[in-house]
Parts: sequence; structure tokens; C-alpha cells
Amino acid sequence: MAFNQVAKYSQGYLSSVGHTGGIIAGLIGLSLKGSTDLAGVCSDSNGNIYVTDAIKHIVLKITPSGNIINLAGLSGTSGNNSGNAVSCIDARFNYPTGITCDKNGDLYICDTNNHQIRKISNNVVTVVAGALTPTAGTANGSGSTARFNKPYGIDIDNSGNLYVADTNNHSIRLIKGGVVSTFAGLSGTSGNAPTWSQMTNSVGISGVNARFSSPYAVTVNPNGYVFVCDTDNNVIKRIDQACNVRIFSGSGVSGRLNGDAKTSKFQGLRFADVNRSDELYVVDYDESGVSRIIRVDREGTTATSVAFNGSTEGQNLASIVCDPSNKLIVVESNYMNTEFSSSSSSSSTVWKSSSSSSSSSSSSTVWKSSSSSSSSSRRYSESSSSSSSSSSSSSSRGYIESSSSSSSSSRGYSESSSSSSQSYGLGNGNV
Repeated sequence: MAFNQVAKYSQGYLSSVGHTGGIIAGLIGLSLKGSTDLAGVCSDSNGNIYVTDAIKHIVLKITPSGNIINLAGLSGTSGNNSGNAVSCIDARFNYPTGITCDKNGDLYICDTNNHQIRKISNNVVTVVAGALTPTAGTANGSGSTARFNKPYGIDIDNSGNLYVADTNNHSIRLIKGGVVSTFAGLSGTSGNAPTWSQMTNSVGISGVNARFSSPYAVTVNPNGYVFVCDTDNNVIKRIDQACNVRIFSGSGVSGRLNGDAKTSKFQGLRFADVNRSDELYVVDYDESGVSRIIRVDREGTTATSVAFNGSTEGQNLASIVCDPSNKLIVVESNYMNTEFSSSSSSSSTVWKSSSSSSSSSSSSTVWKSSSSSSSSSRRYSESSSSSSSSSSSSSSRGYIESSSSSSSSSRGYSESSSSSSQSYGLGNGNV
């Protein structure tokens, strides 16, 4: 099915496959054909949205006008290019997930089941790091000598350094100048450090002593602080520029509770991003398919960002990114069901919301979803390429347009800094 068709377009109404609802102020609803299991999302300074379709093994581009382009990969076909440079049309991926964009518009992708980090630049796909013939491992080194084990999350800082959530290696990797190192954690070893009881100061512990358990996402703020969704430990950790790791938010107990840094609870941390106001947004996934978008302020206090179904939850939320204009792009996708279950049939949706929040405000956007999700068995990191045979008949996209006023910088697009790094994230866990 073609990826450049817009089946429906209506301004002011939600009229897309799999969703119901009346007039929603400022909403543009687009029902799109072709996308099925969207995973990661990012955007560039021109307003283009890029998404990975993990099950179709492709990278899509959505233009501001709603045109969908199959940017790289062959839909429904997994594979790997043993060479280091191929055209986008000849490129093959195996379960691409995390994606990020630099200031030049080049894309970096976690090719998860190929254990590689790939780059798309000028319609050419190259391997930035990882074995050219897919091989899982823990090795640091330059380019193809480095090894990853199912990387899921990736982000880039203003200097062009890449941070990778190397999920099955339970570590955060740094790619700087083409050289891969272990930024925090012990590659190949899971654990949980620091815990709150180990937080004897506001800085935390050195990165070499930190431990993670299946970190799924990583994001960098304009001041160079790295935030990690430490998924199986149910906490968000923060790494400073000196590579010290502290708990930023989360009690460490699985649950669904907004609160301060020490009392908030998460149960399925997924993709995350930081907006121009230095607020952190995370997707907290529930295996039942009912998920939350959480806003975390500078003190590590959580609040619900977007309301779904008249409440504070949404169906099958997969990933999230704040674009350069400070709009919140949210992906609702069958992908999360696929991660947790062998069978699933719902569609994918990209929502763009500009509830441009200050530190104290939140969105009141409400939409309803009729998609259903199946209960599941847990182990997202064990998903295999055999799931590529699954299919979906339709997908939908919408975005909410509104303006944002923020003078601070947009991560990855501006060289300016917005706030004092001395005060960020010390939070209610001050010791």
C-alpha cells in the first residue's frame, strides 16, 4: 500500500480510522494508509516528522503537509546491508526503533535486531557503529569494531555526540567522533545503582559504578544532562556532564503514581524527550495497553501531561518527542502491543500537541480511541524479527496546532542554553 496517500483531511474535527470524537479545538485529523507499527519518532527544524516502523523495518518521513514518504528500507522485509554505504532504497533494517535528528537534518537510528547504529544522510545509509555483519556484544571501539545488544533509544546533543540506550547490555553508550565508549553502567551487567539509600549527596555516583536494568530510552537536555528511562528499575536516572549518575525521579516501586522525586511511581518507562522549557516528557507504558504521558519538572516531580479518554490514560502510547517549535509529538502504535504480545491488530497514530506547558501548566487535550489491546506476556527486549509478518490495514495521524512562547533553546537545534546547570534536577531528593 502506498505511503504517500492522505485518505482524509479535516480541520477542527477528529475523523480518523480507529478513533471517535467531535470537534476538538485546533485539531487537524489525517487518516493515513500504510503505517502499522510505529516505534521511534523525531523531527527536524523544517517541521518534518520521522518515524521508524519496527515491524515493517522501514523509516518514514511525514512532511508538514501530511505527505508520507518511505524514506529508507523495504516495507515488510527485514535484512542487513553488509556494506557500509547503500542508497536508502537498497537499505534493509531489522526492527528499527529509536531515532534522532541532528542540526543538519541527518538521522541516526537504532537498528535494534541488527545491533547497529545507522545514519541516513543525503539518501545514503551508513553504519555509524556496530558490526557490519550483525553481531551482539559489549565491545567499545571505533565504528564497526564496537558491539551493541539490542539498542532501543538514541539522542544527540548540541555537539553532535550520540547517546545510546544499549538495552540488553544494561548500559548507556556514547558515540563521539565515531568512537563508542560506555558512558555509564557496566556493559552486559544489570543492576540498580544508585538507589535512594545510596544517594548520600546531590551528585550521585560515578558512571562506572552506576547500574541499569534494561534502559529503554535516553534523552539529552540543552545543558548536556542525560536522562535515562531505567525501565526495569522503574526510575528515571540523570547523568551530568562529569558522568555522575543520580536518581532523578521514581521510588523504584512499580506502580502508577504522580508525586515528588522520591514518591512517584512508574511501571513501563519508554521513549522520552525534553522540551524547550527543560521539562522532561516520558511515556509510561502499561501492558494492558493503557498508558500515560508524564511530565517531569526540574525537581523530579511528576504530573500527567495529556488527558486521554476523558481521563489521564491513552491506548498503546509508544514514543514521544518535542519538536523545535516546542510541540509535543506523540505516537500511539500497535508496536507496543507487538513488543509485549505475539498477536495484535491495531493501527498507528501520530499526534502533535502544543500544549506548550510552562513549569506549572498541563494540557487538557482529550481524545477517544476505540482500538483494543490484548493482554500480554512481558519481555520487550526479546522481540524477534519473525514479527515482521504481522500486518495492519490502516493508520491515522493528527496534530494540534498552537503557539508556544519559550525563550530557552531547543535541544539539538540551538546553541543557546536556557537555564543554570547548577540548579537542575536536585529536586525533592536533596540530601
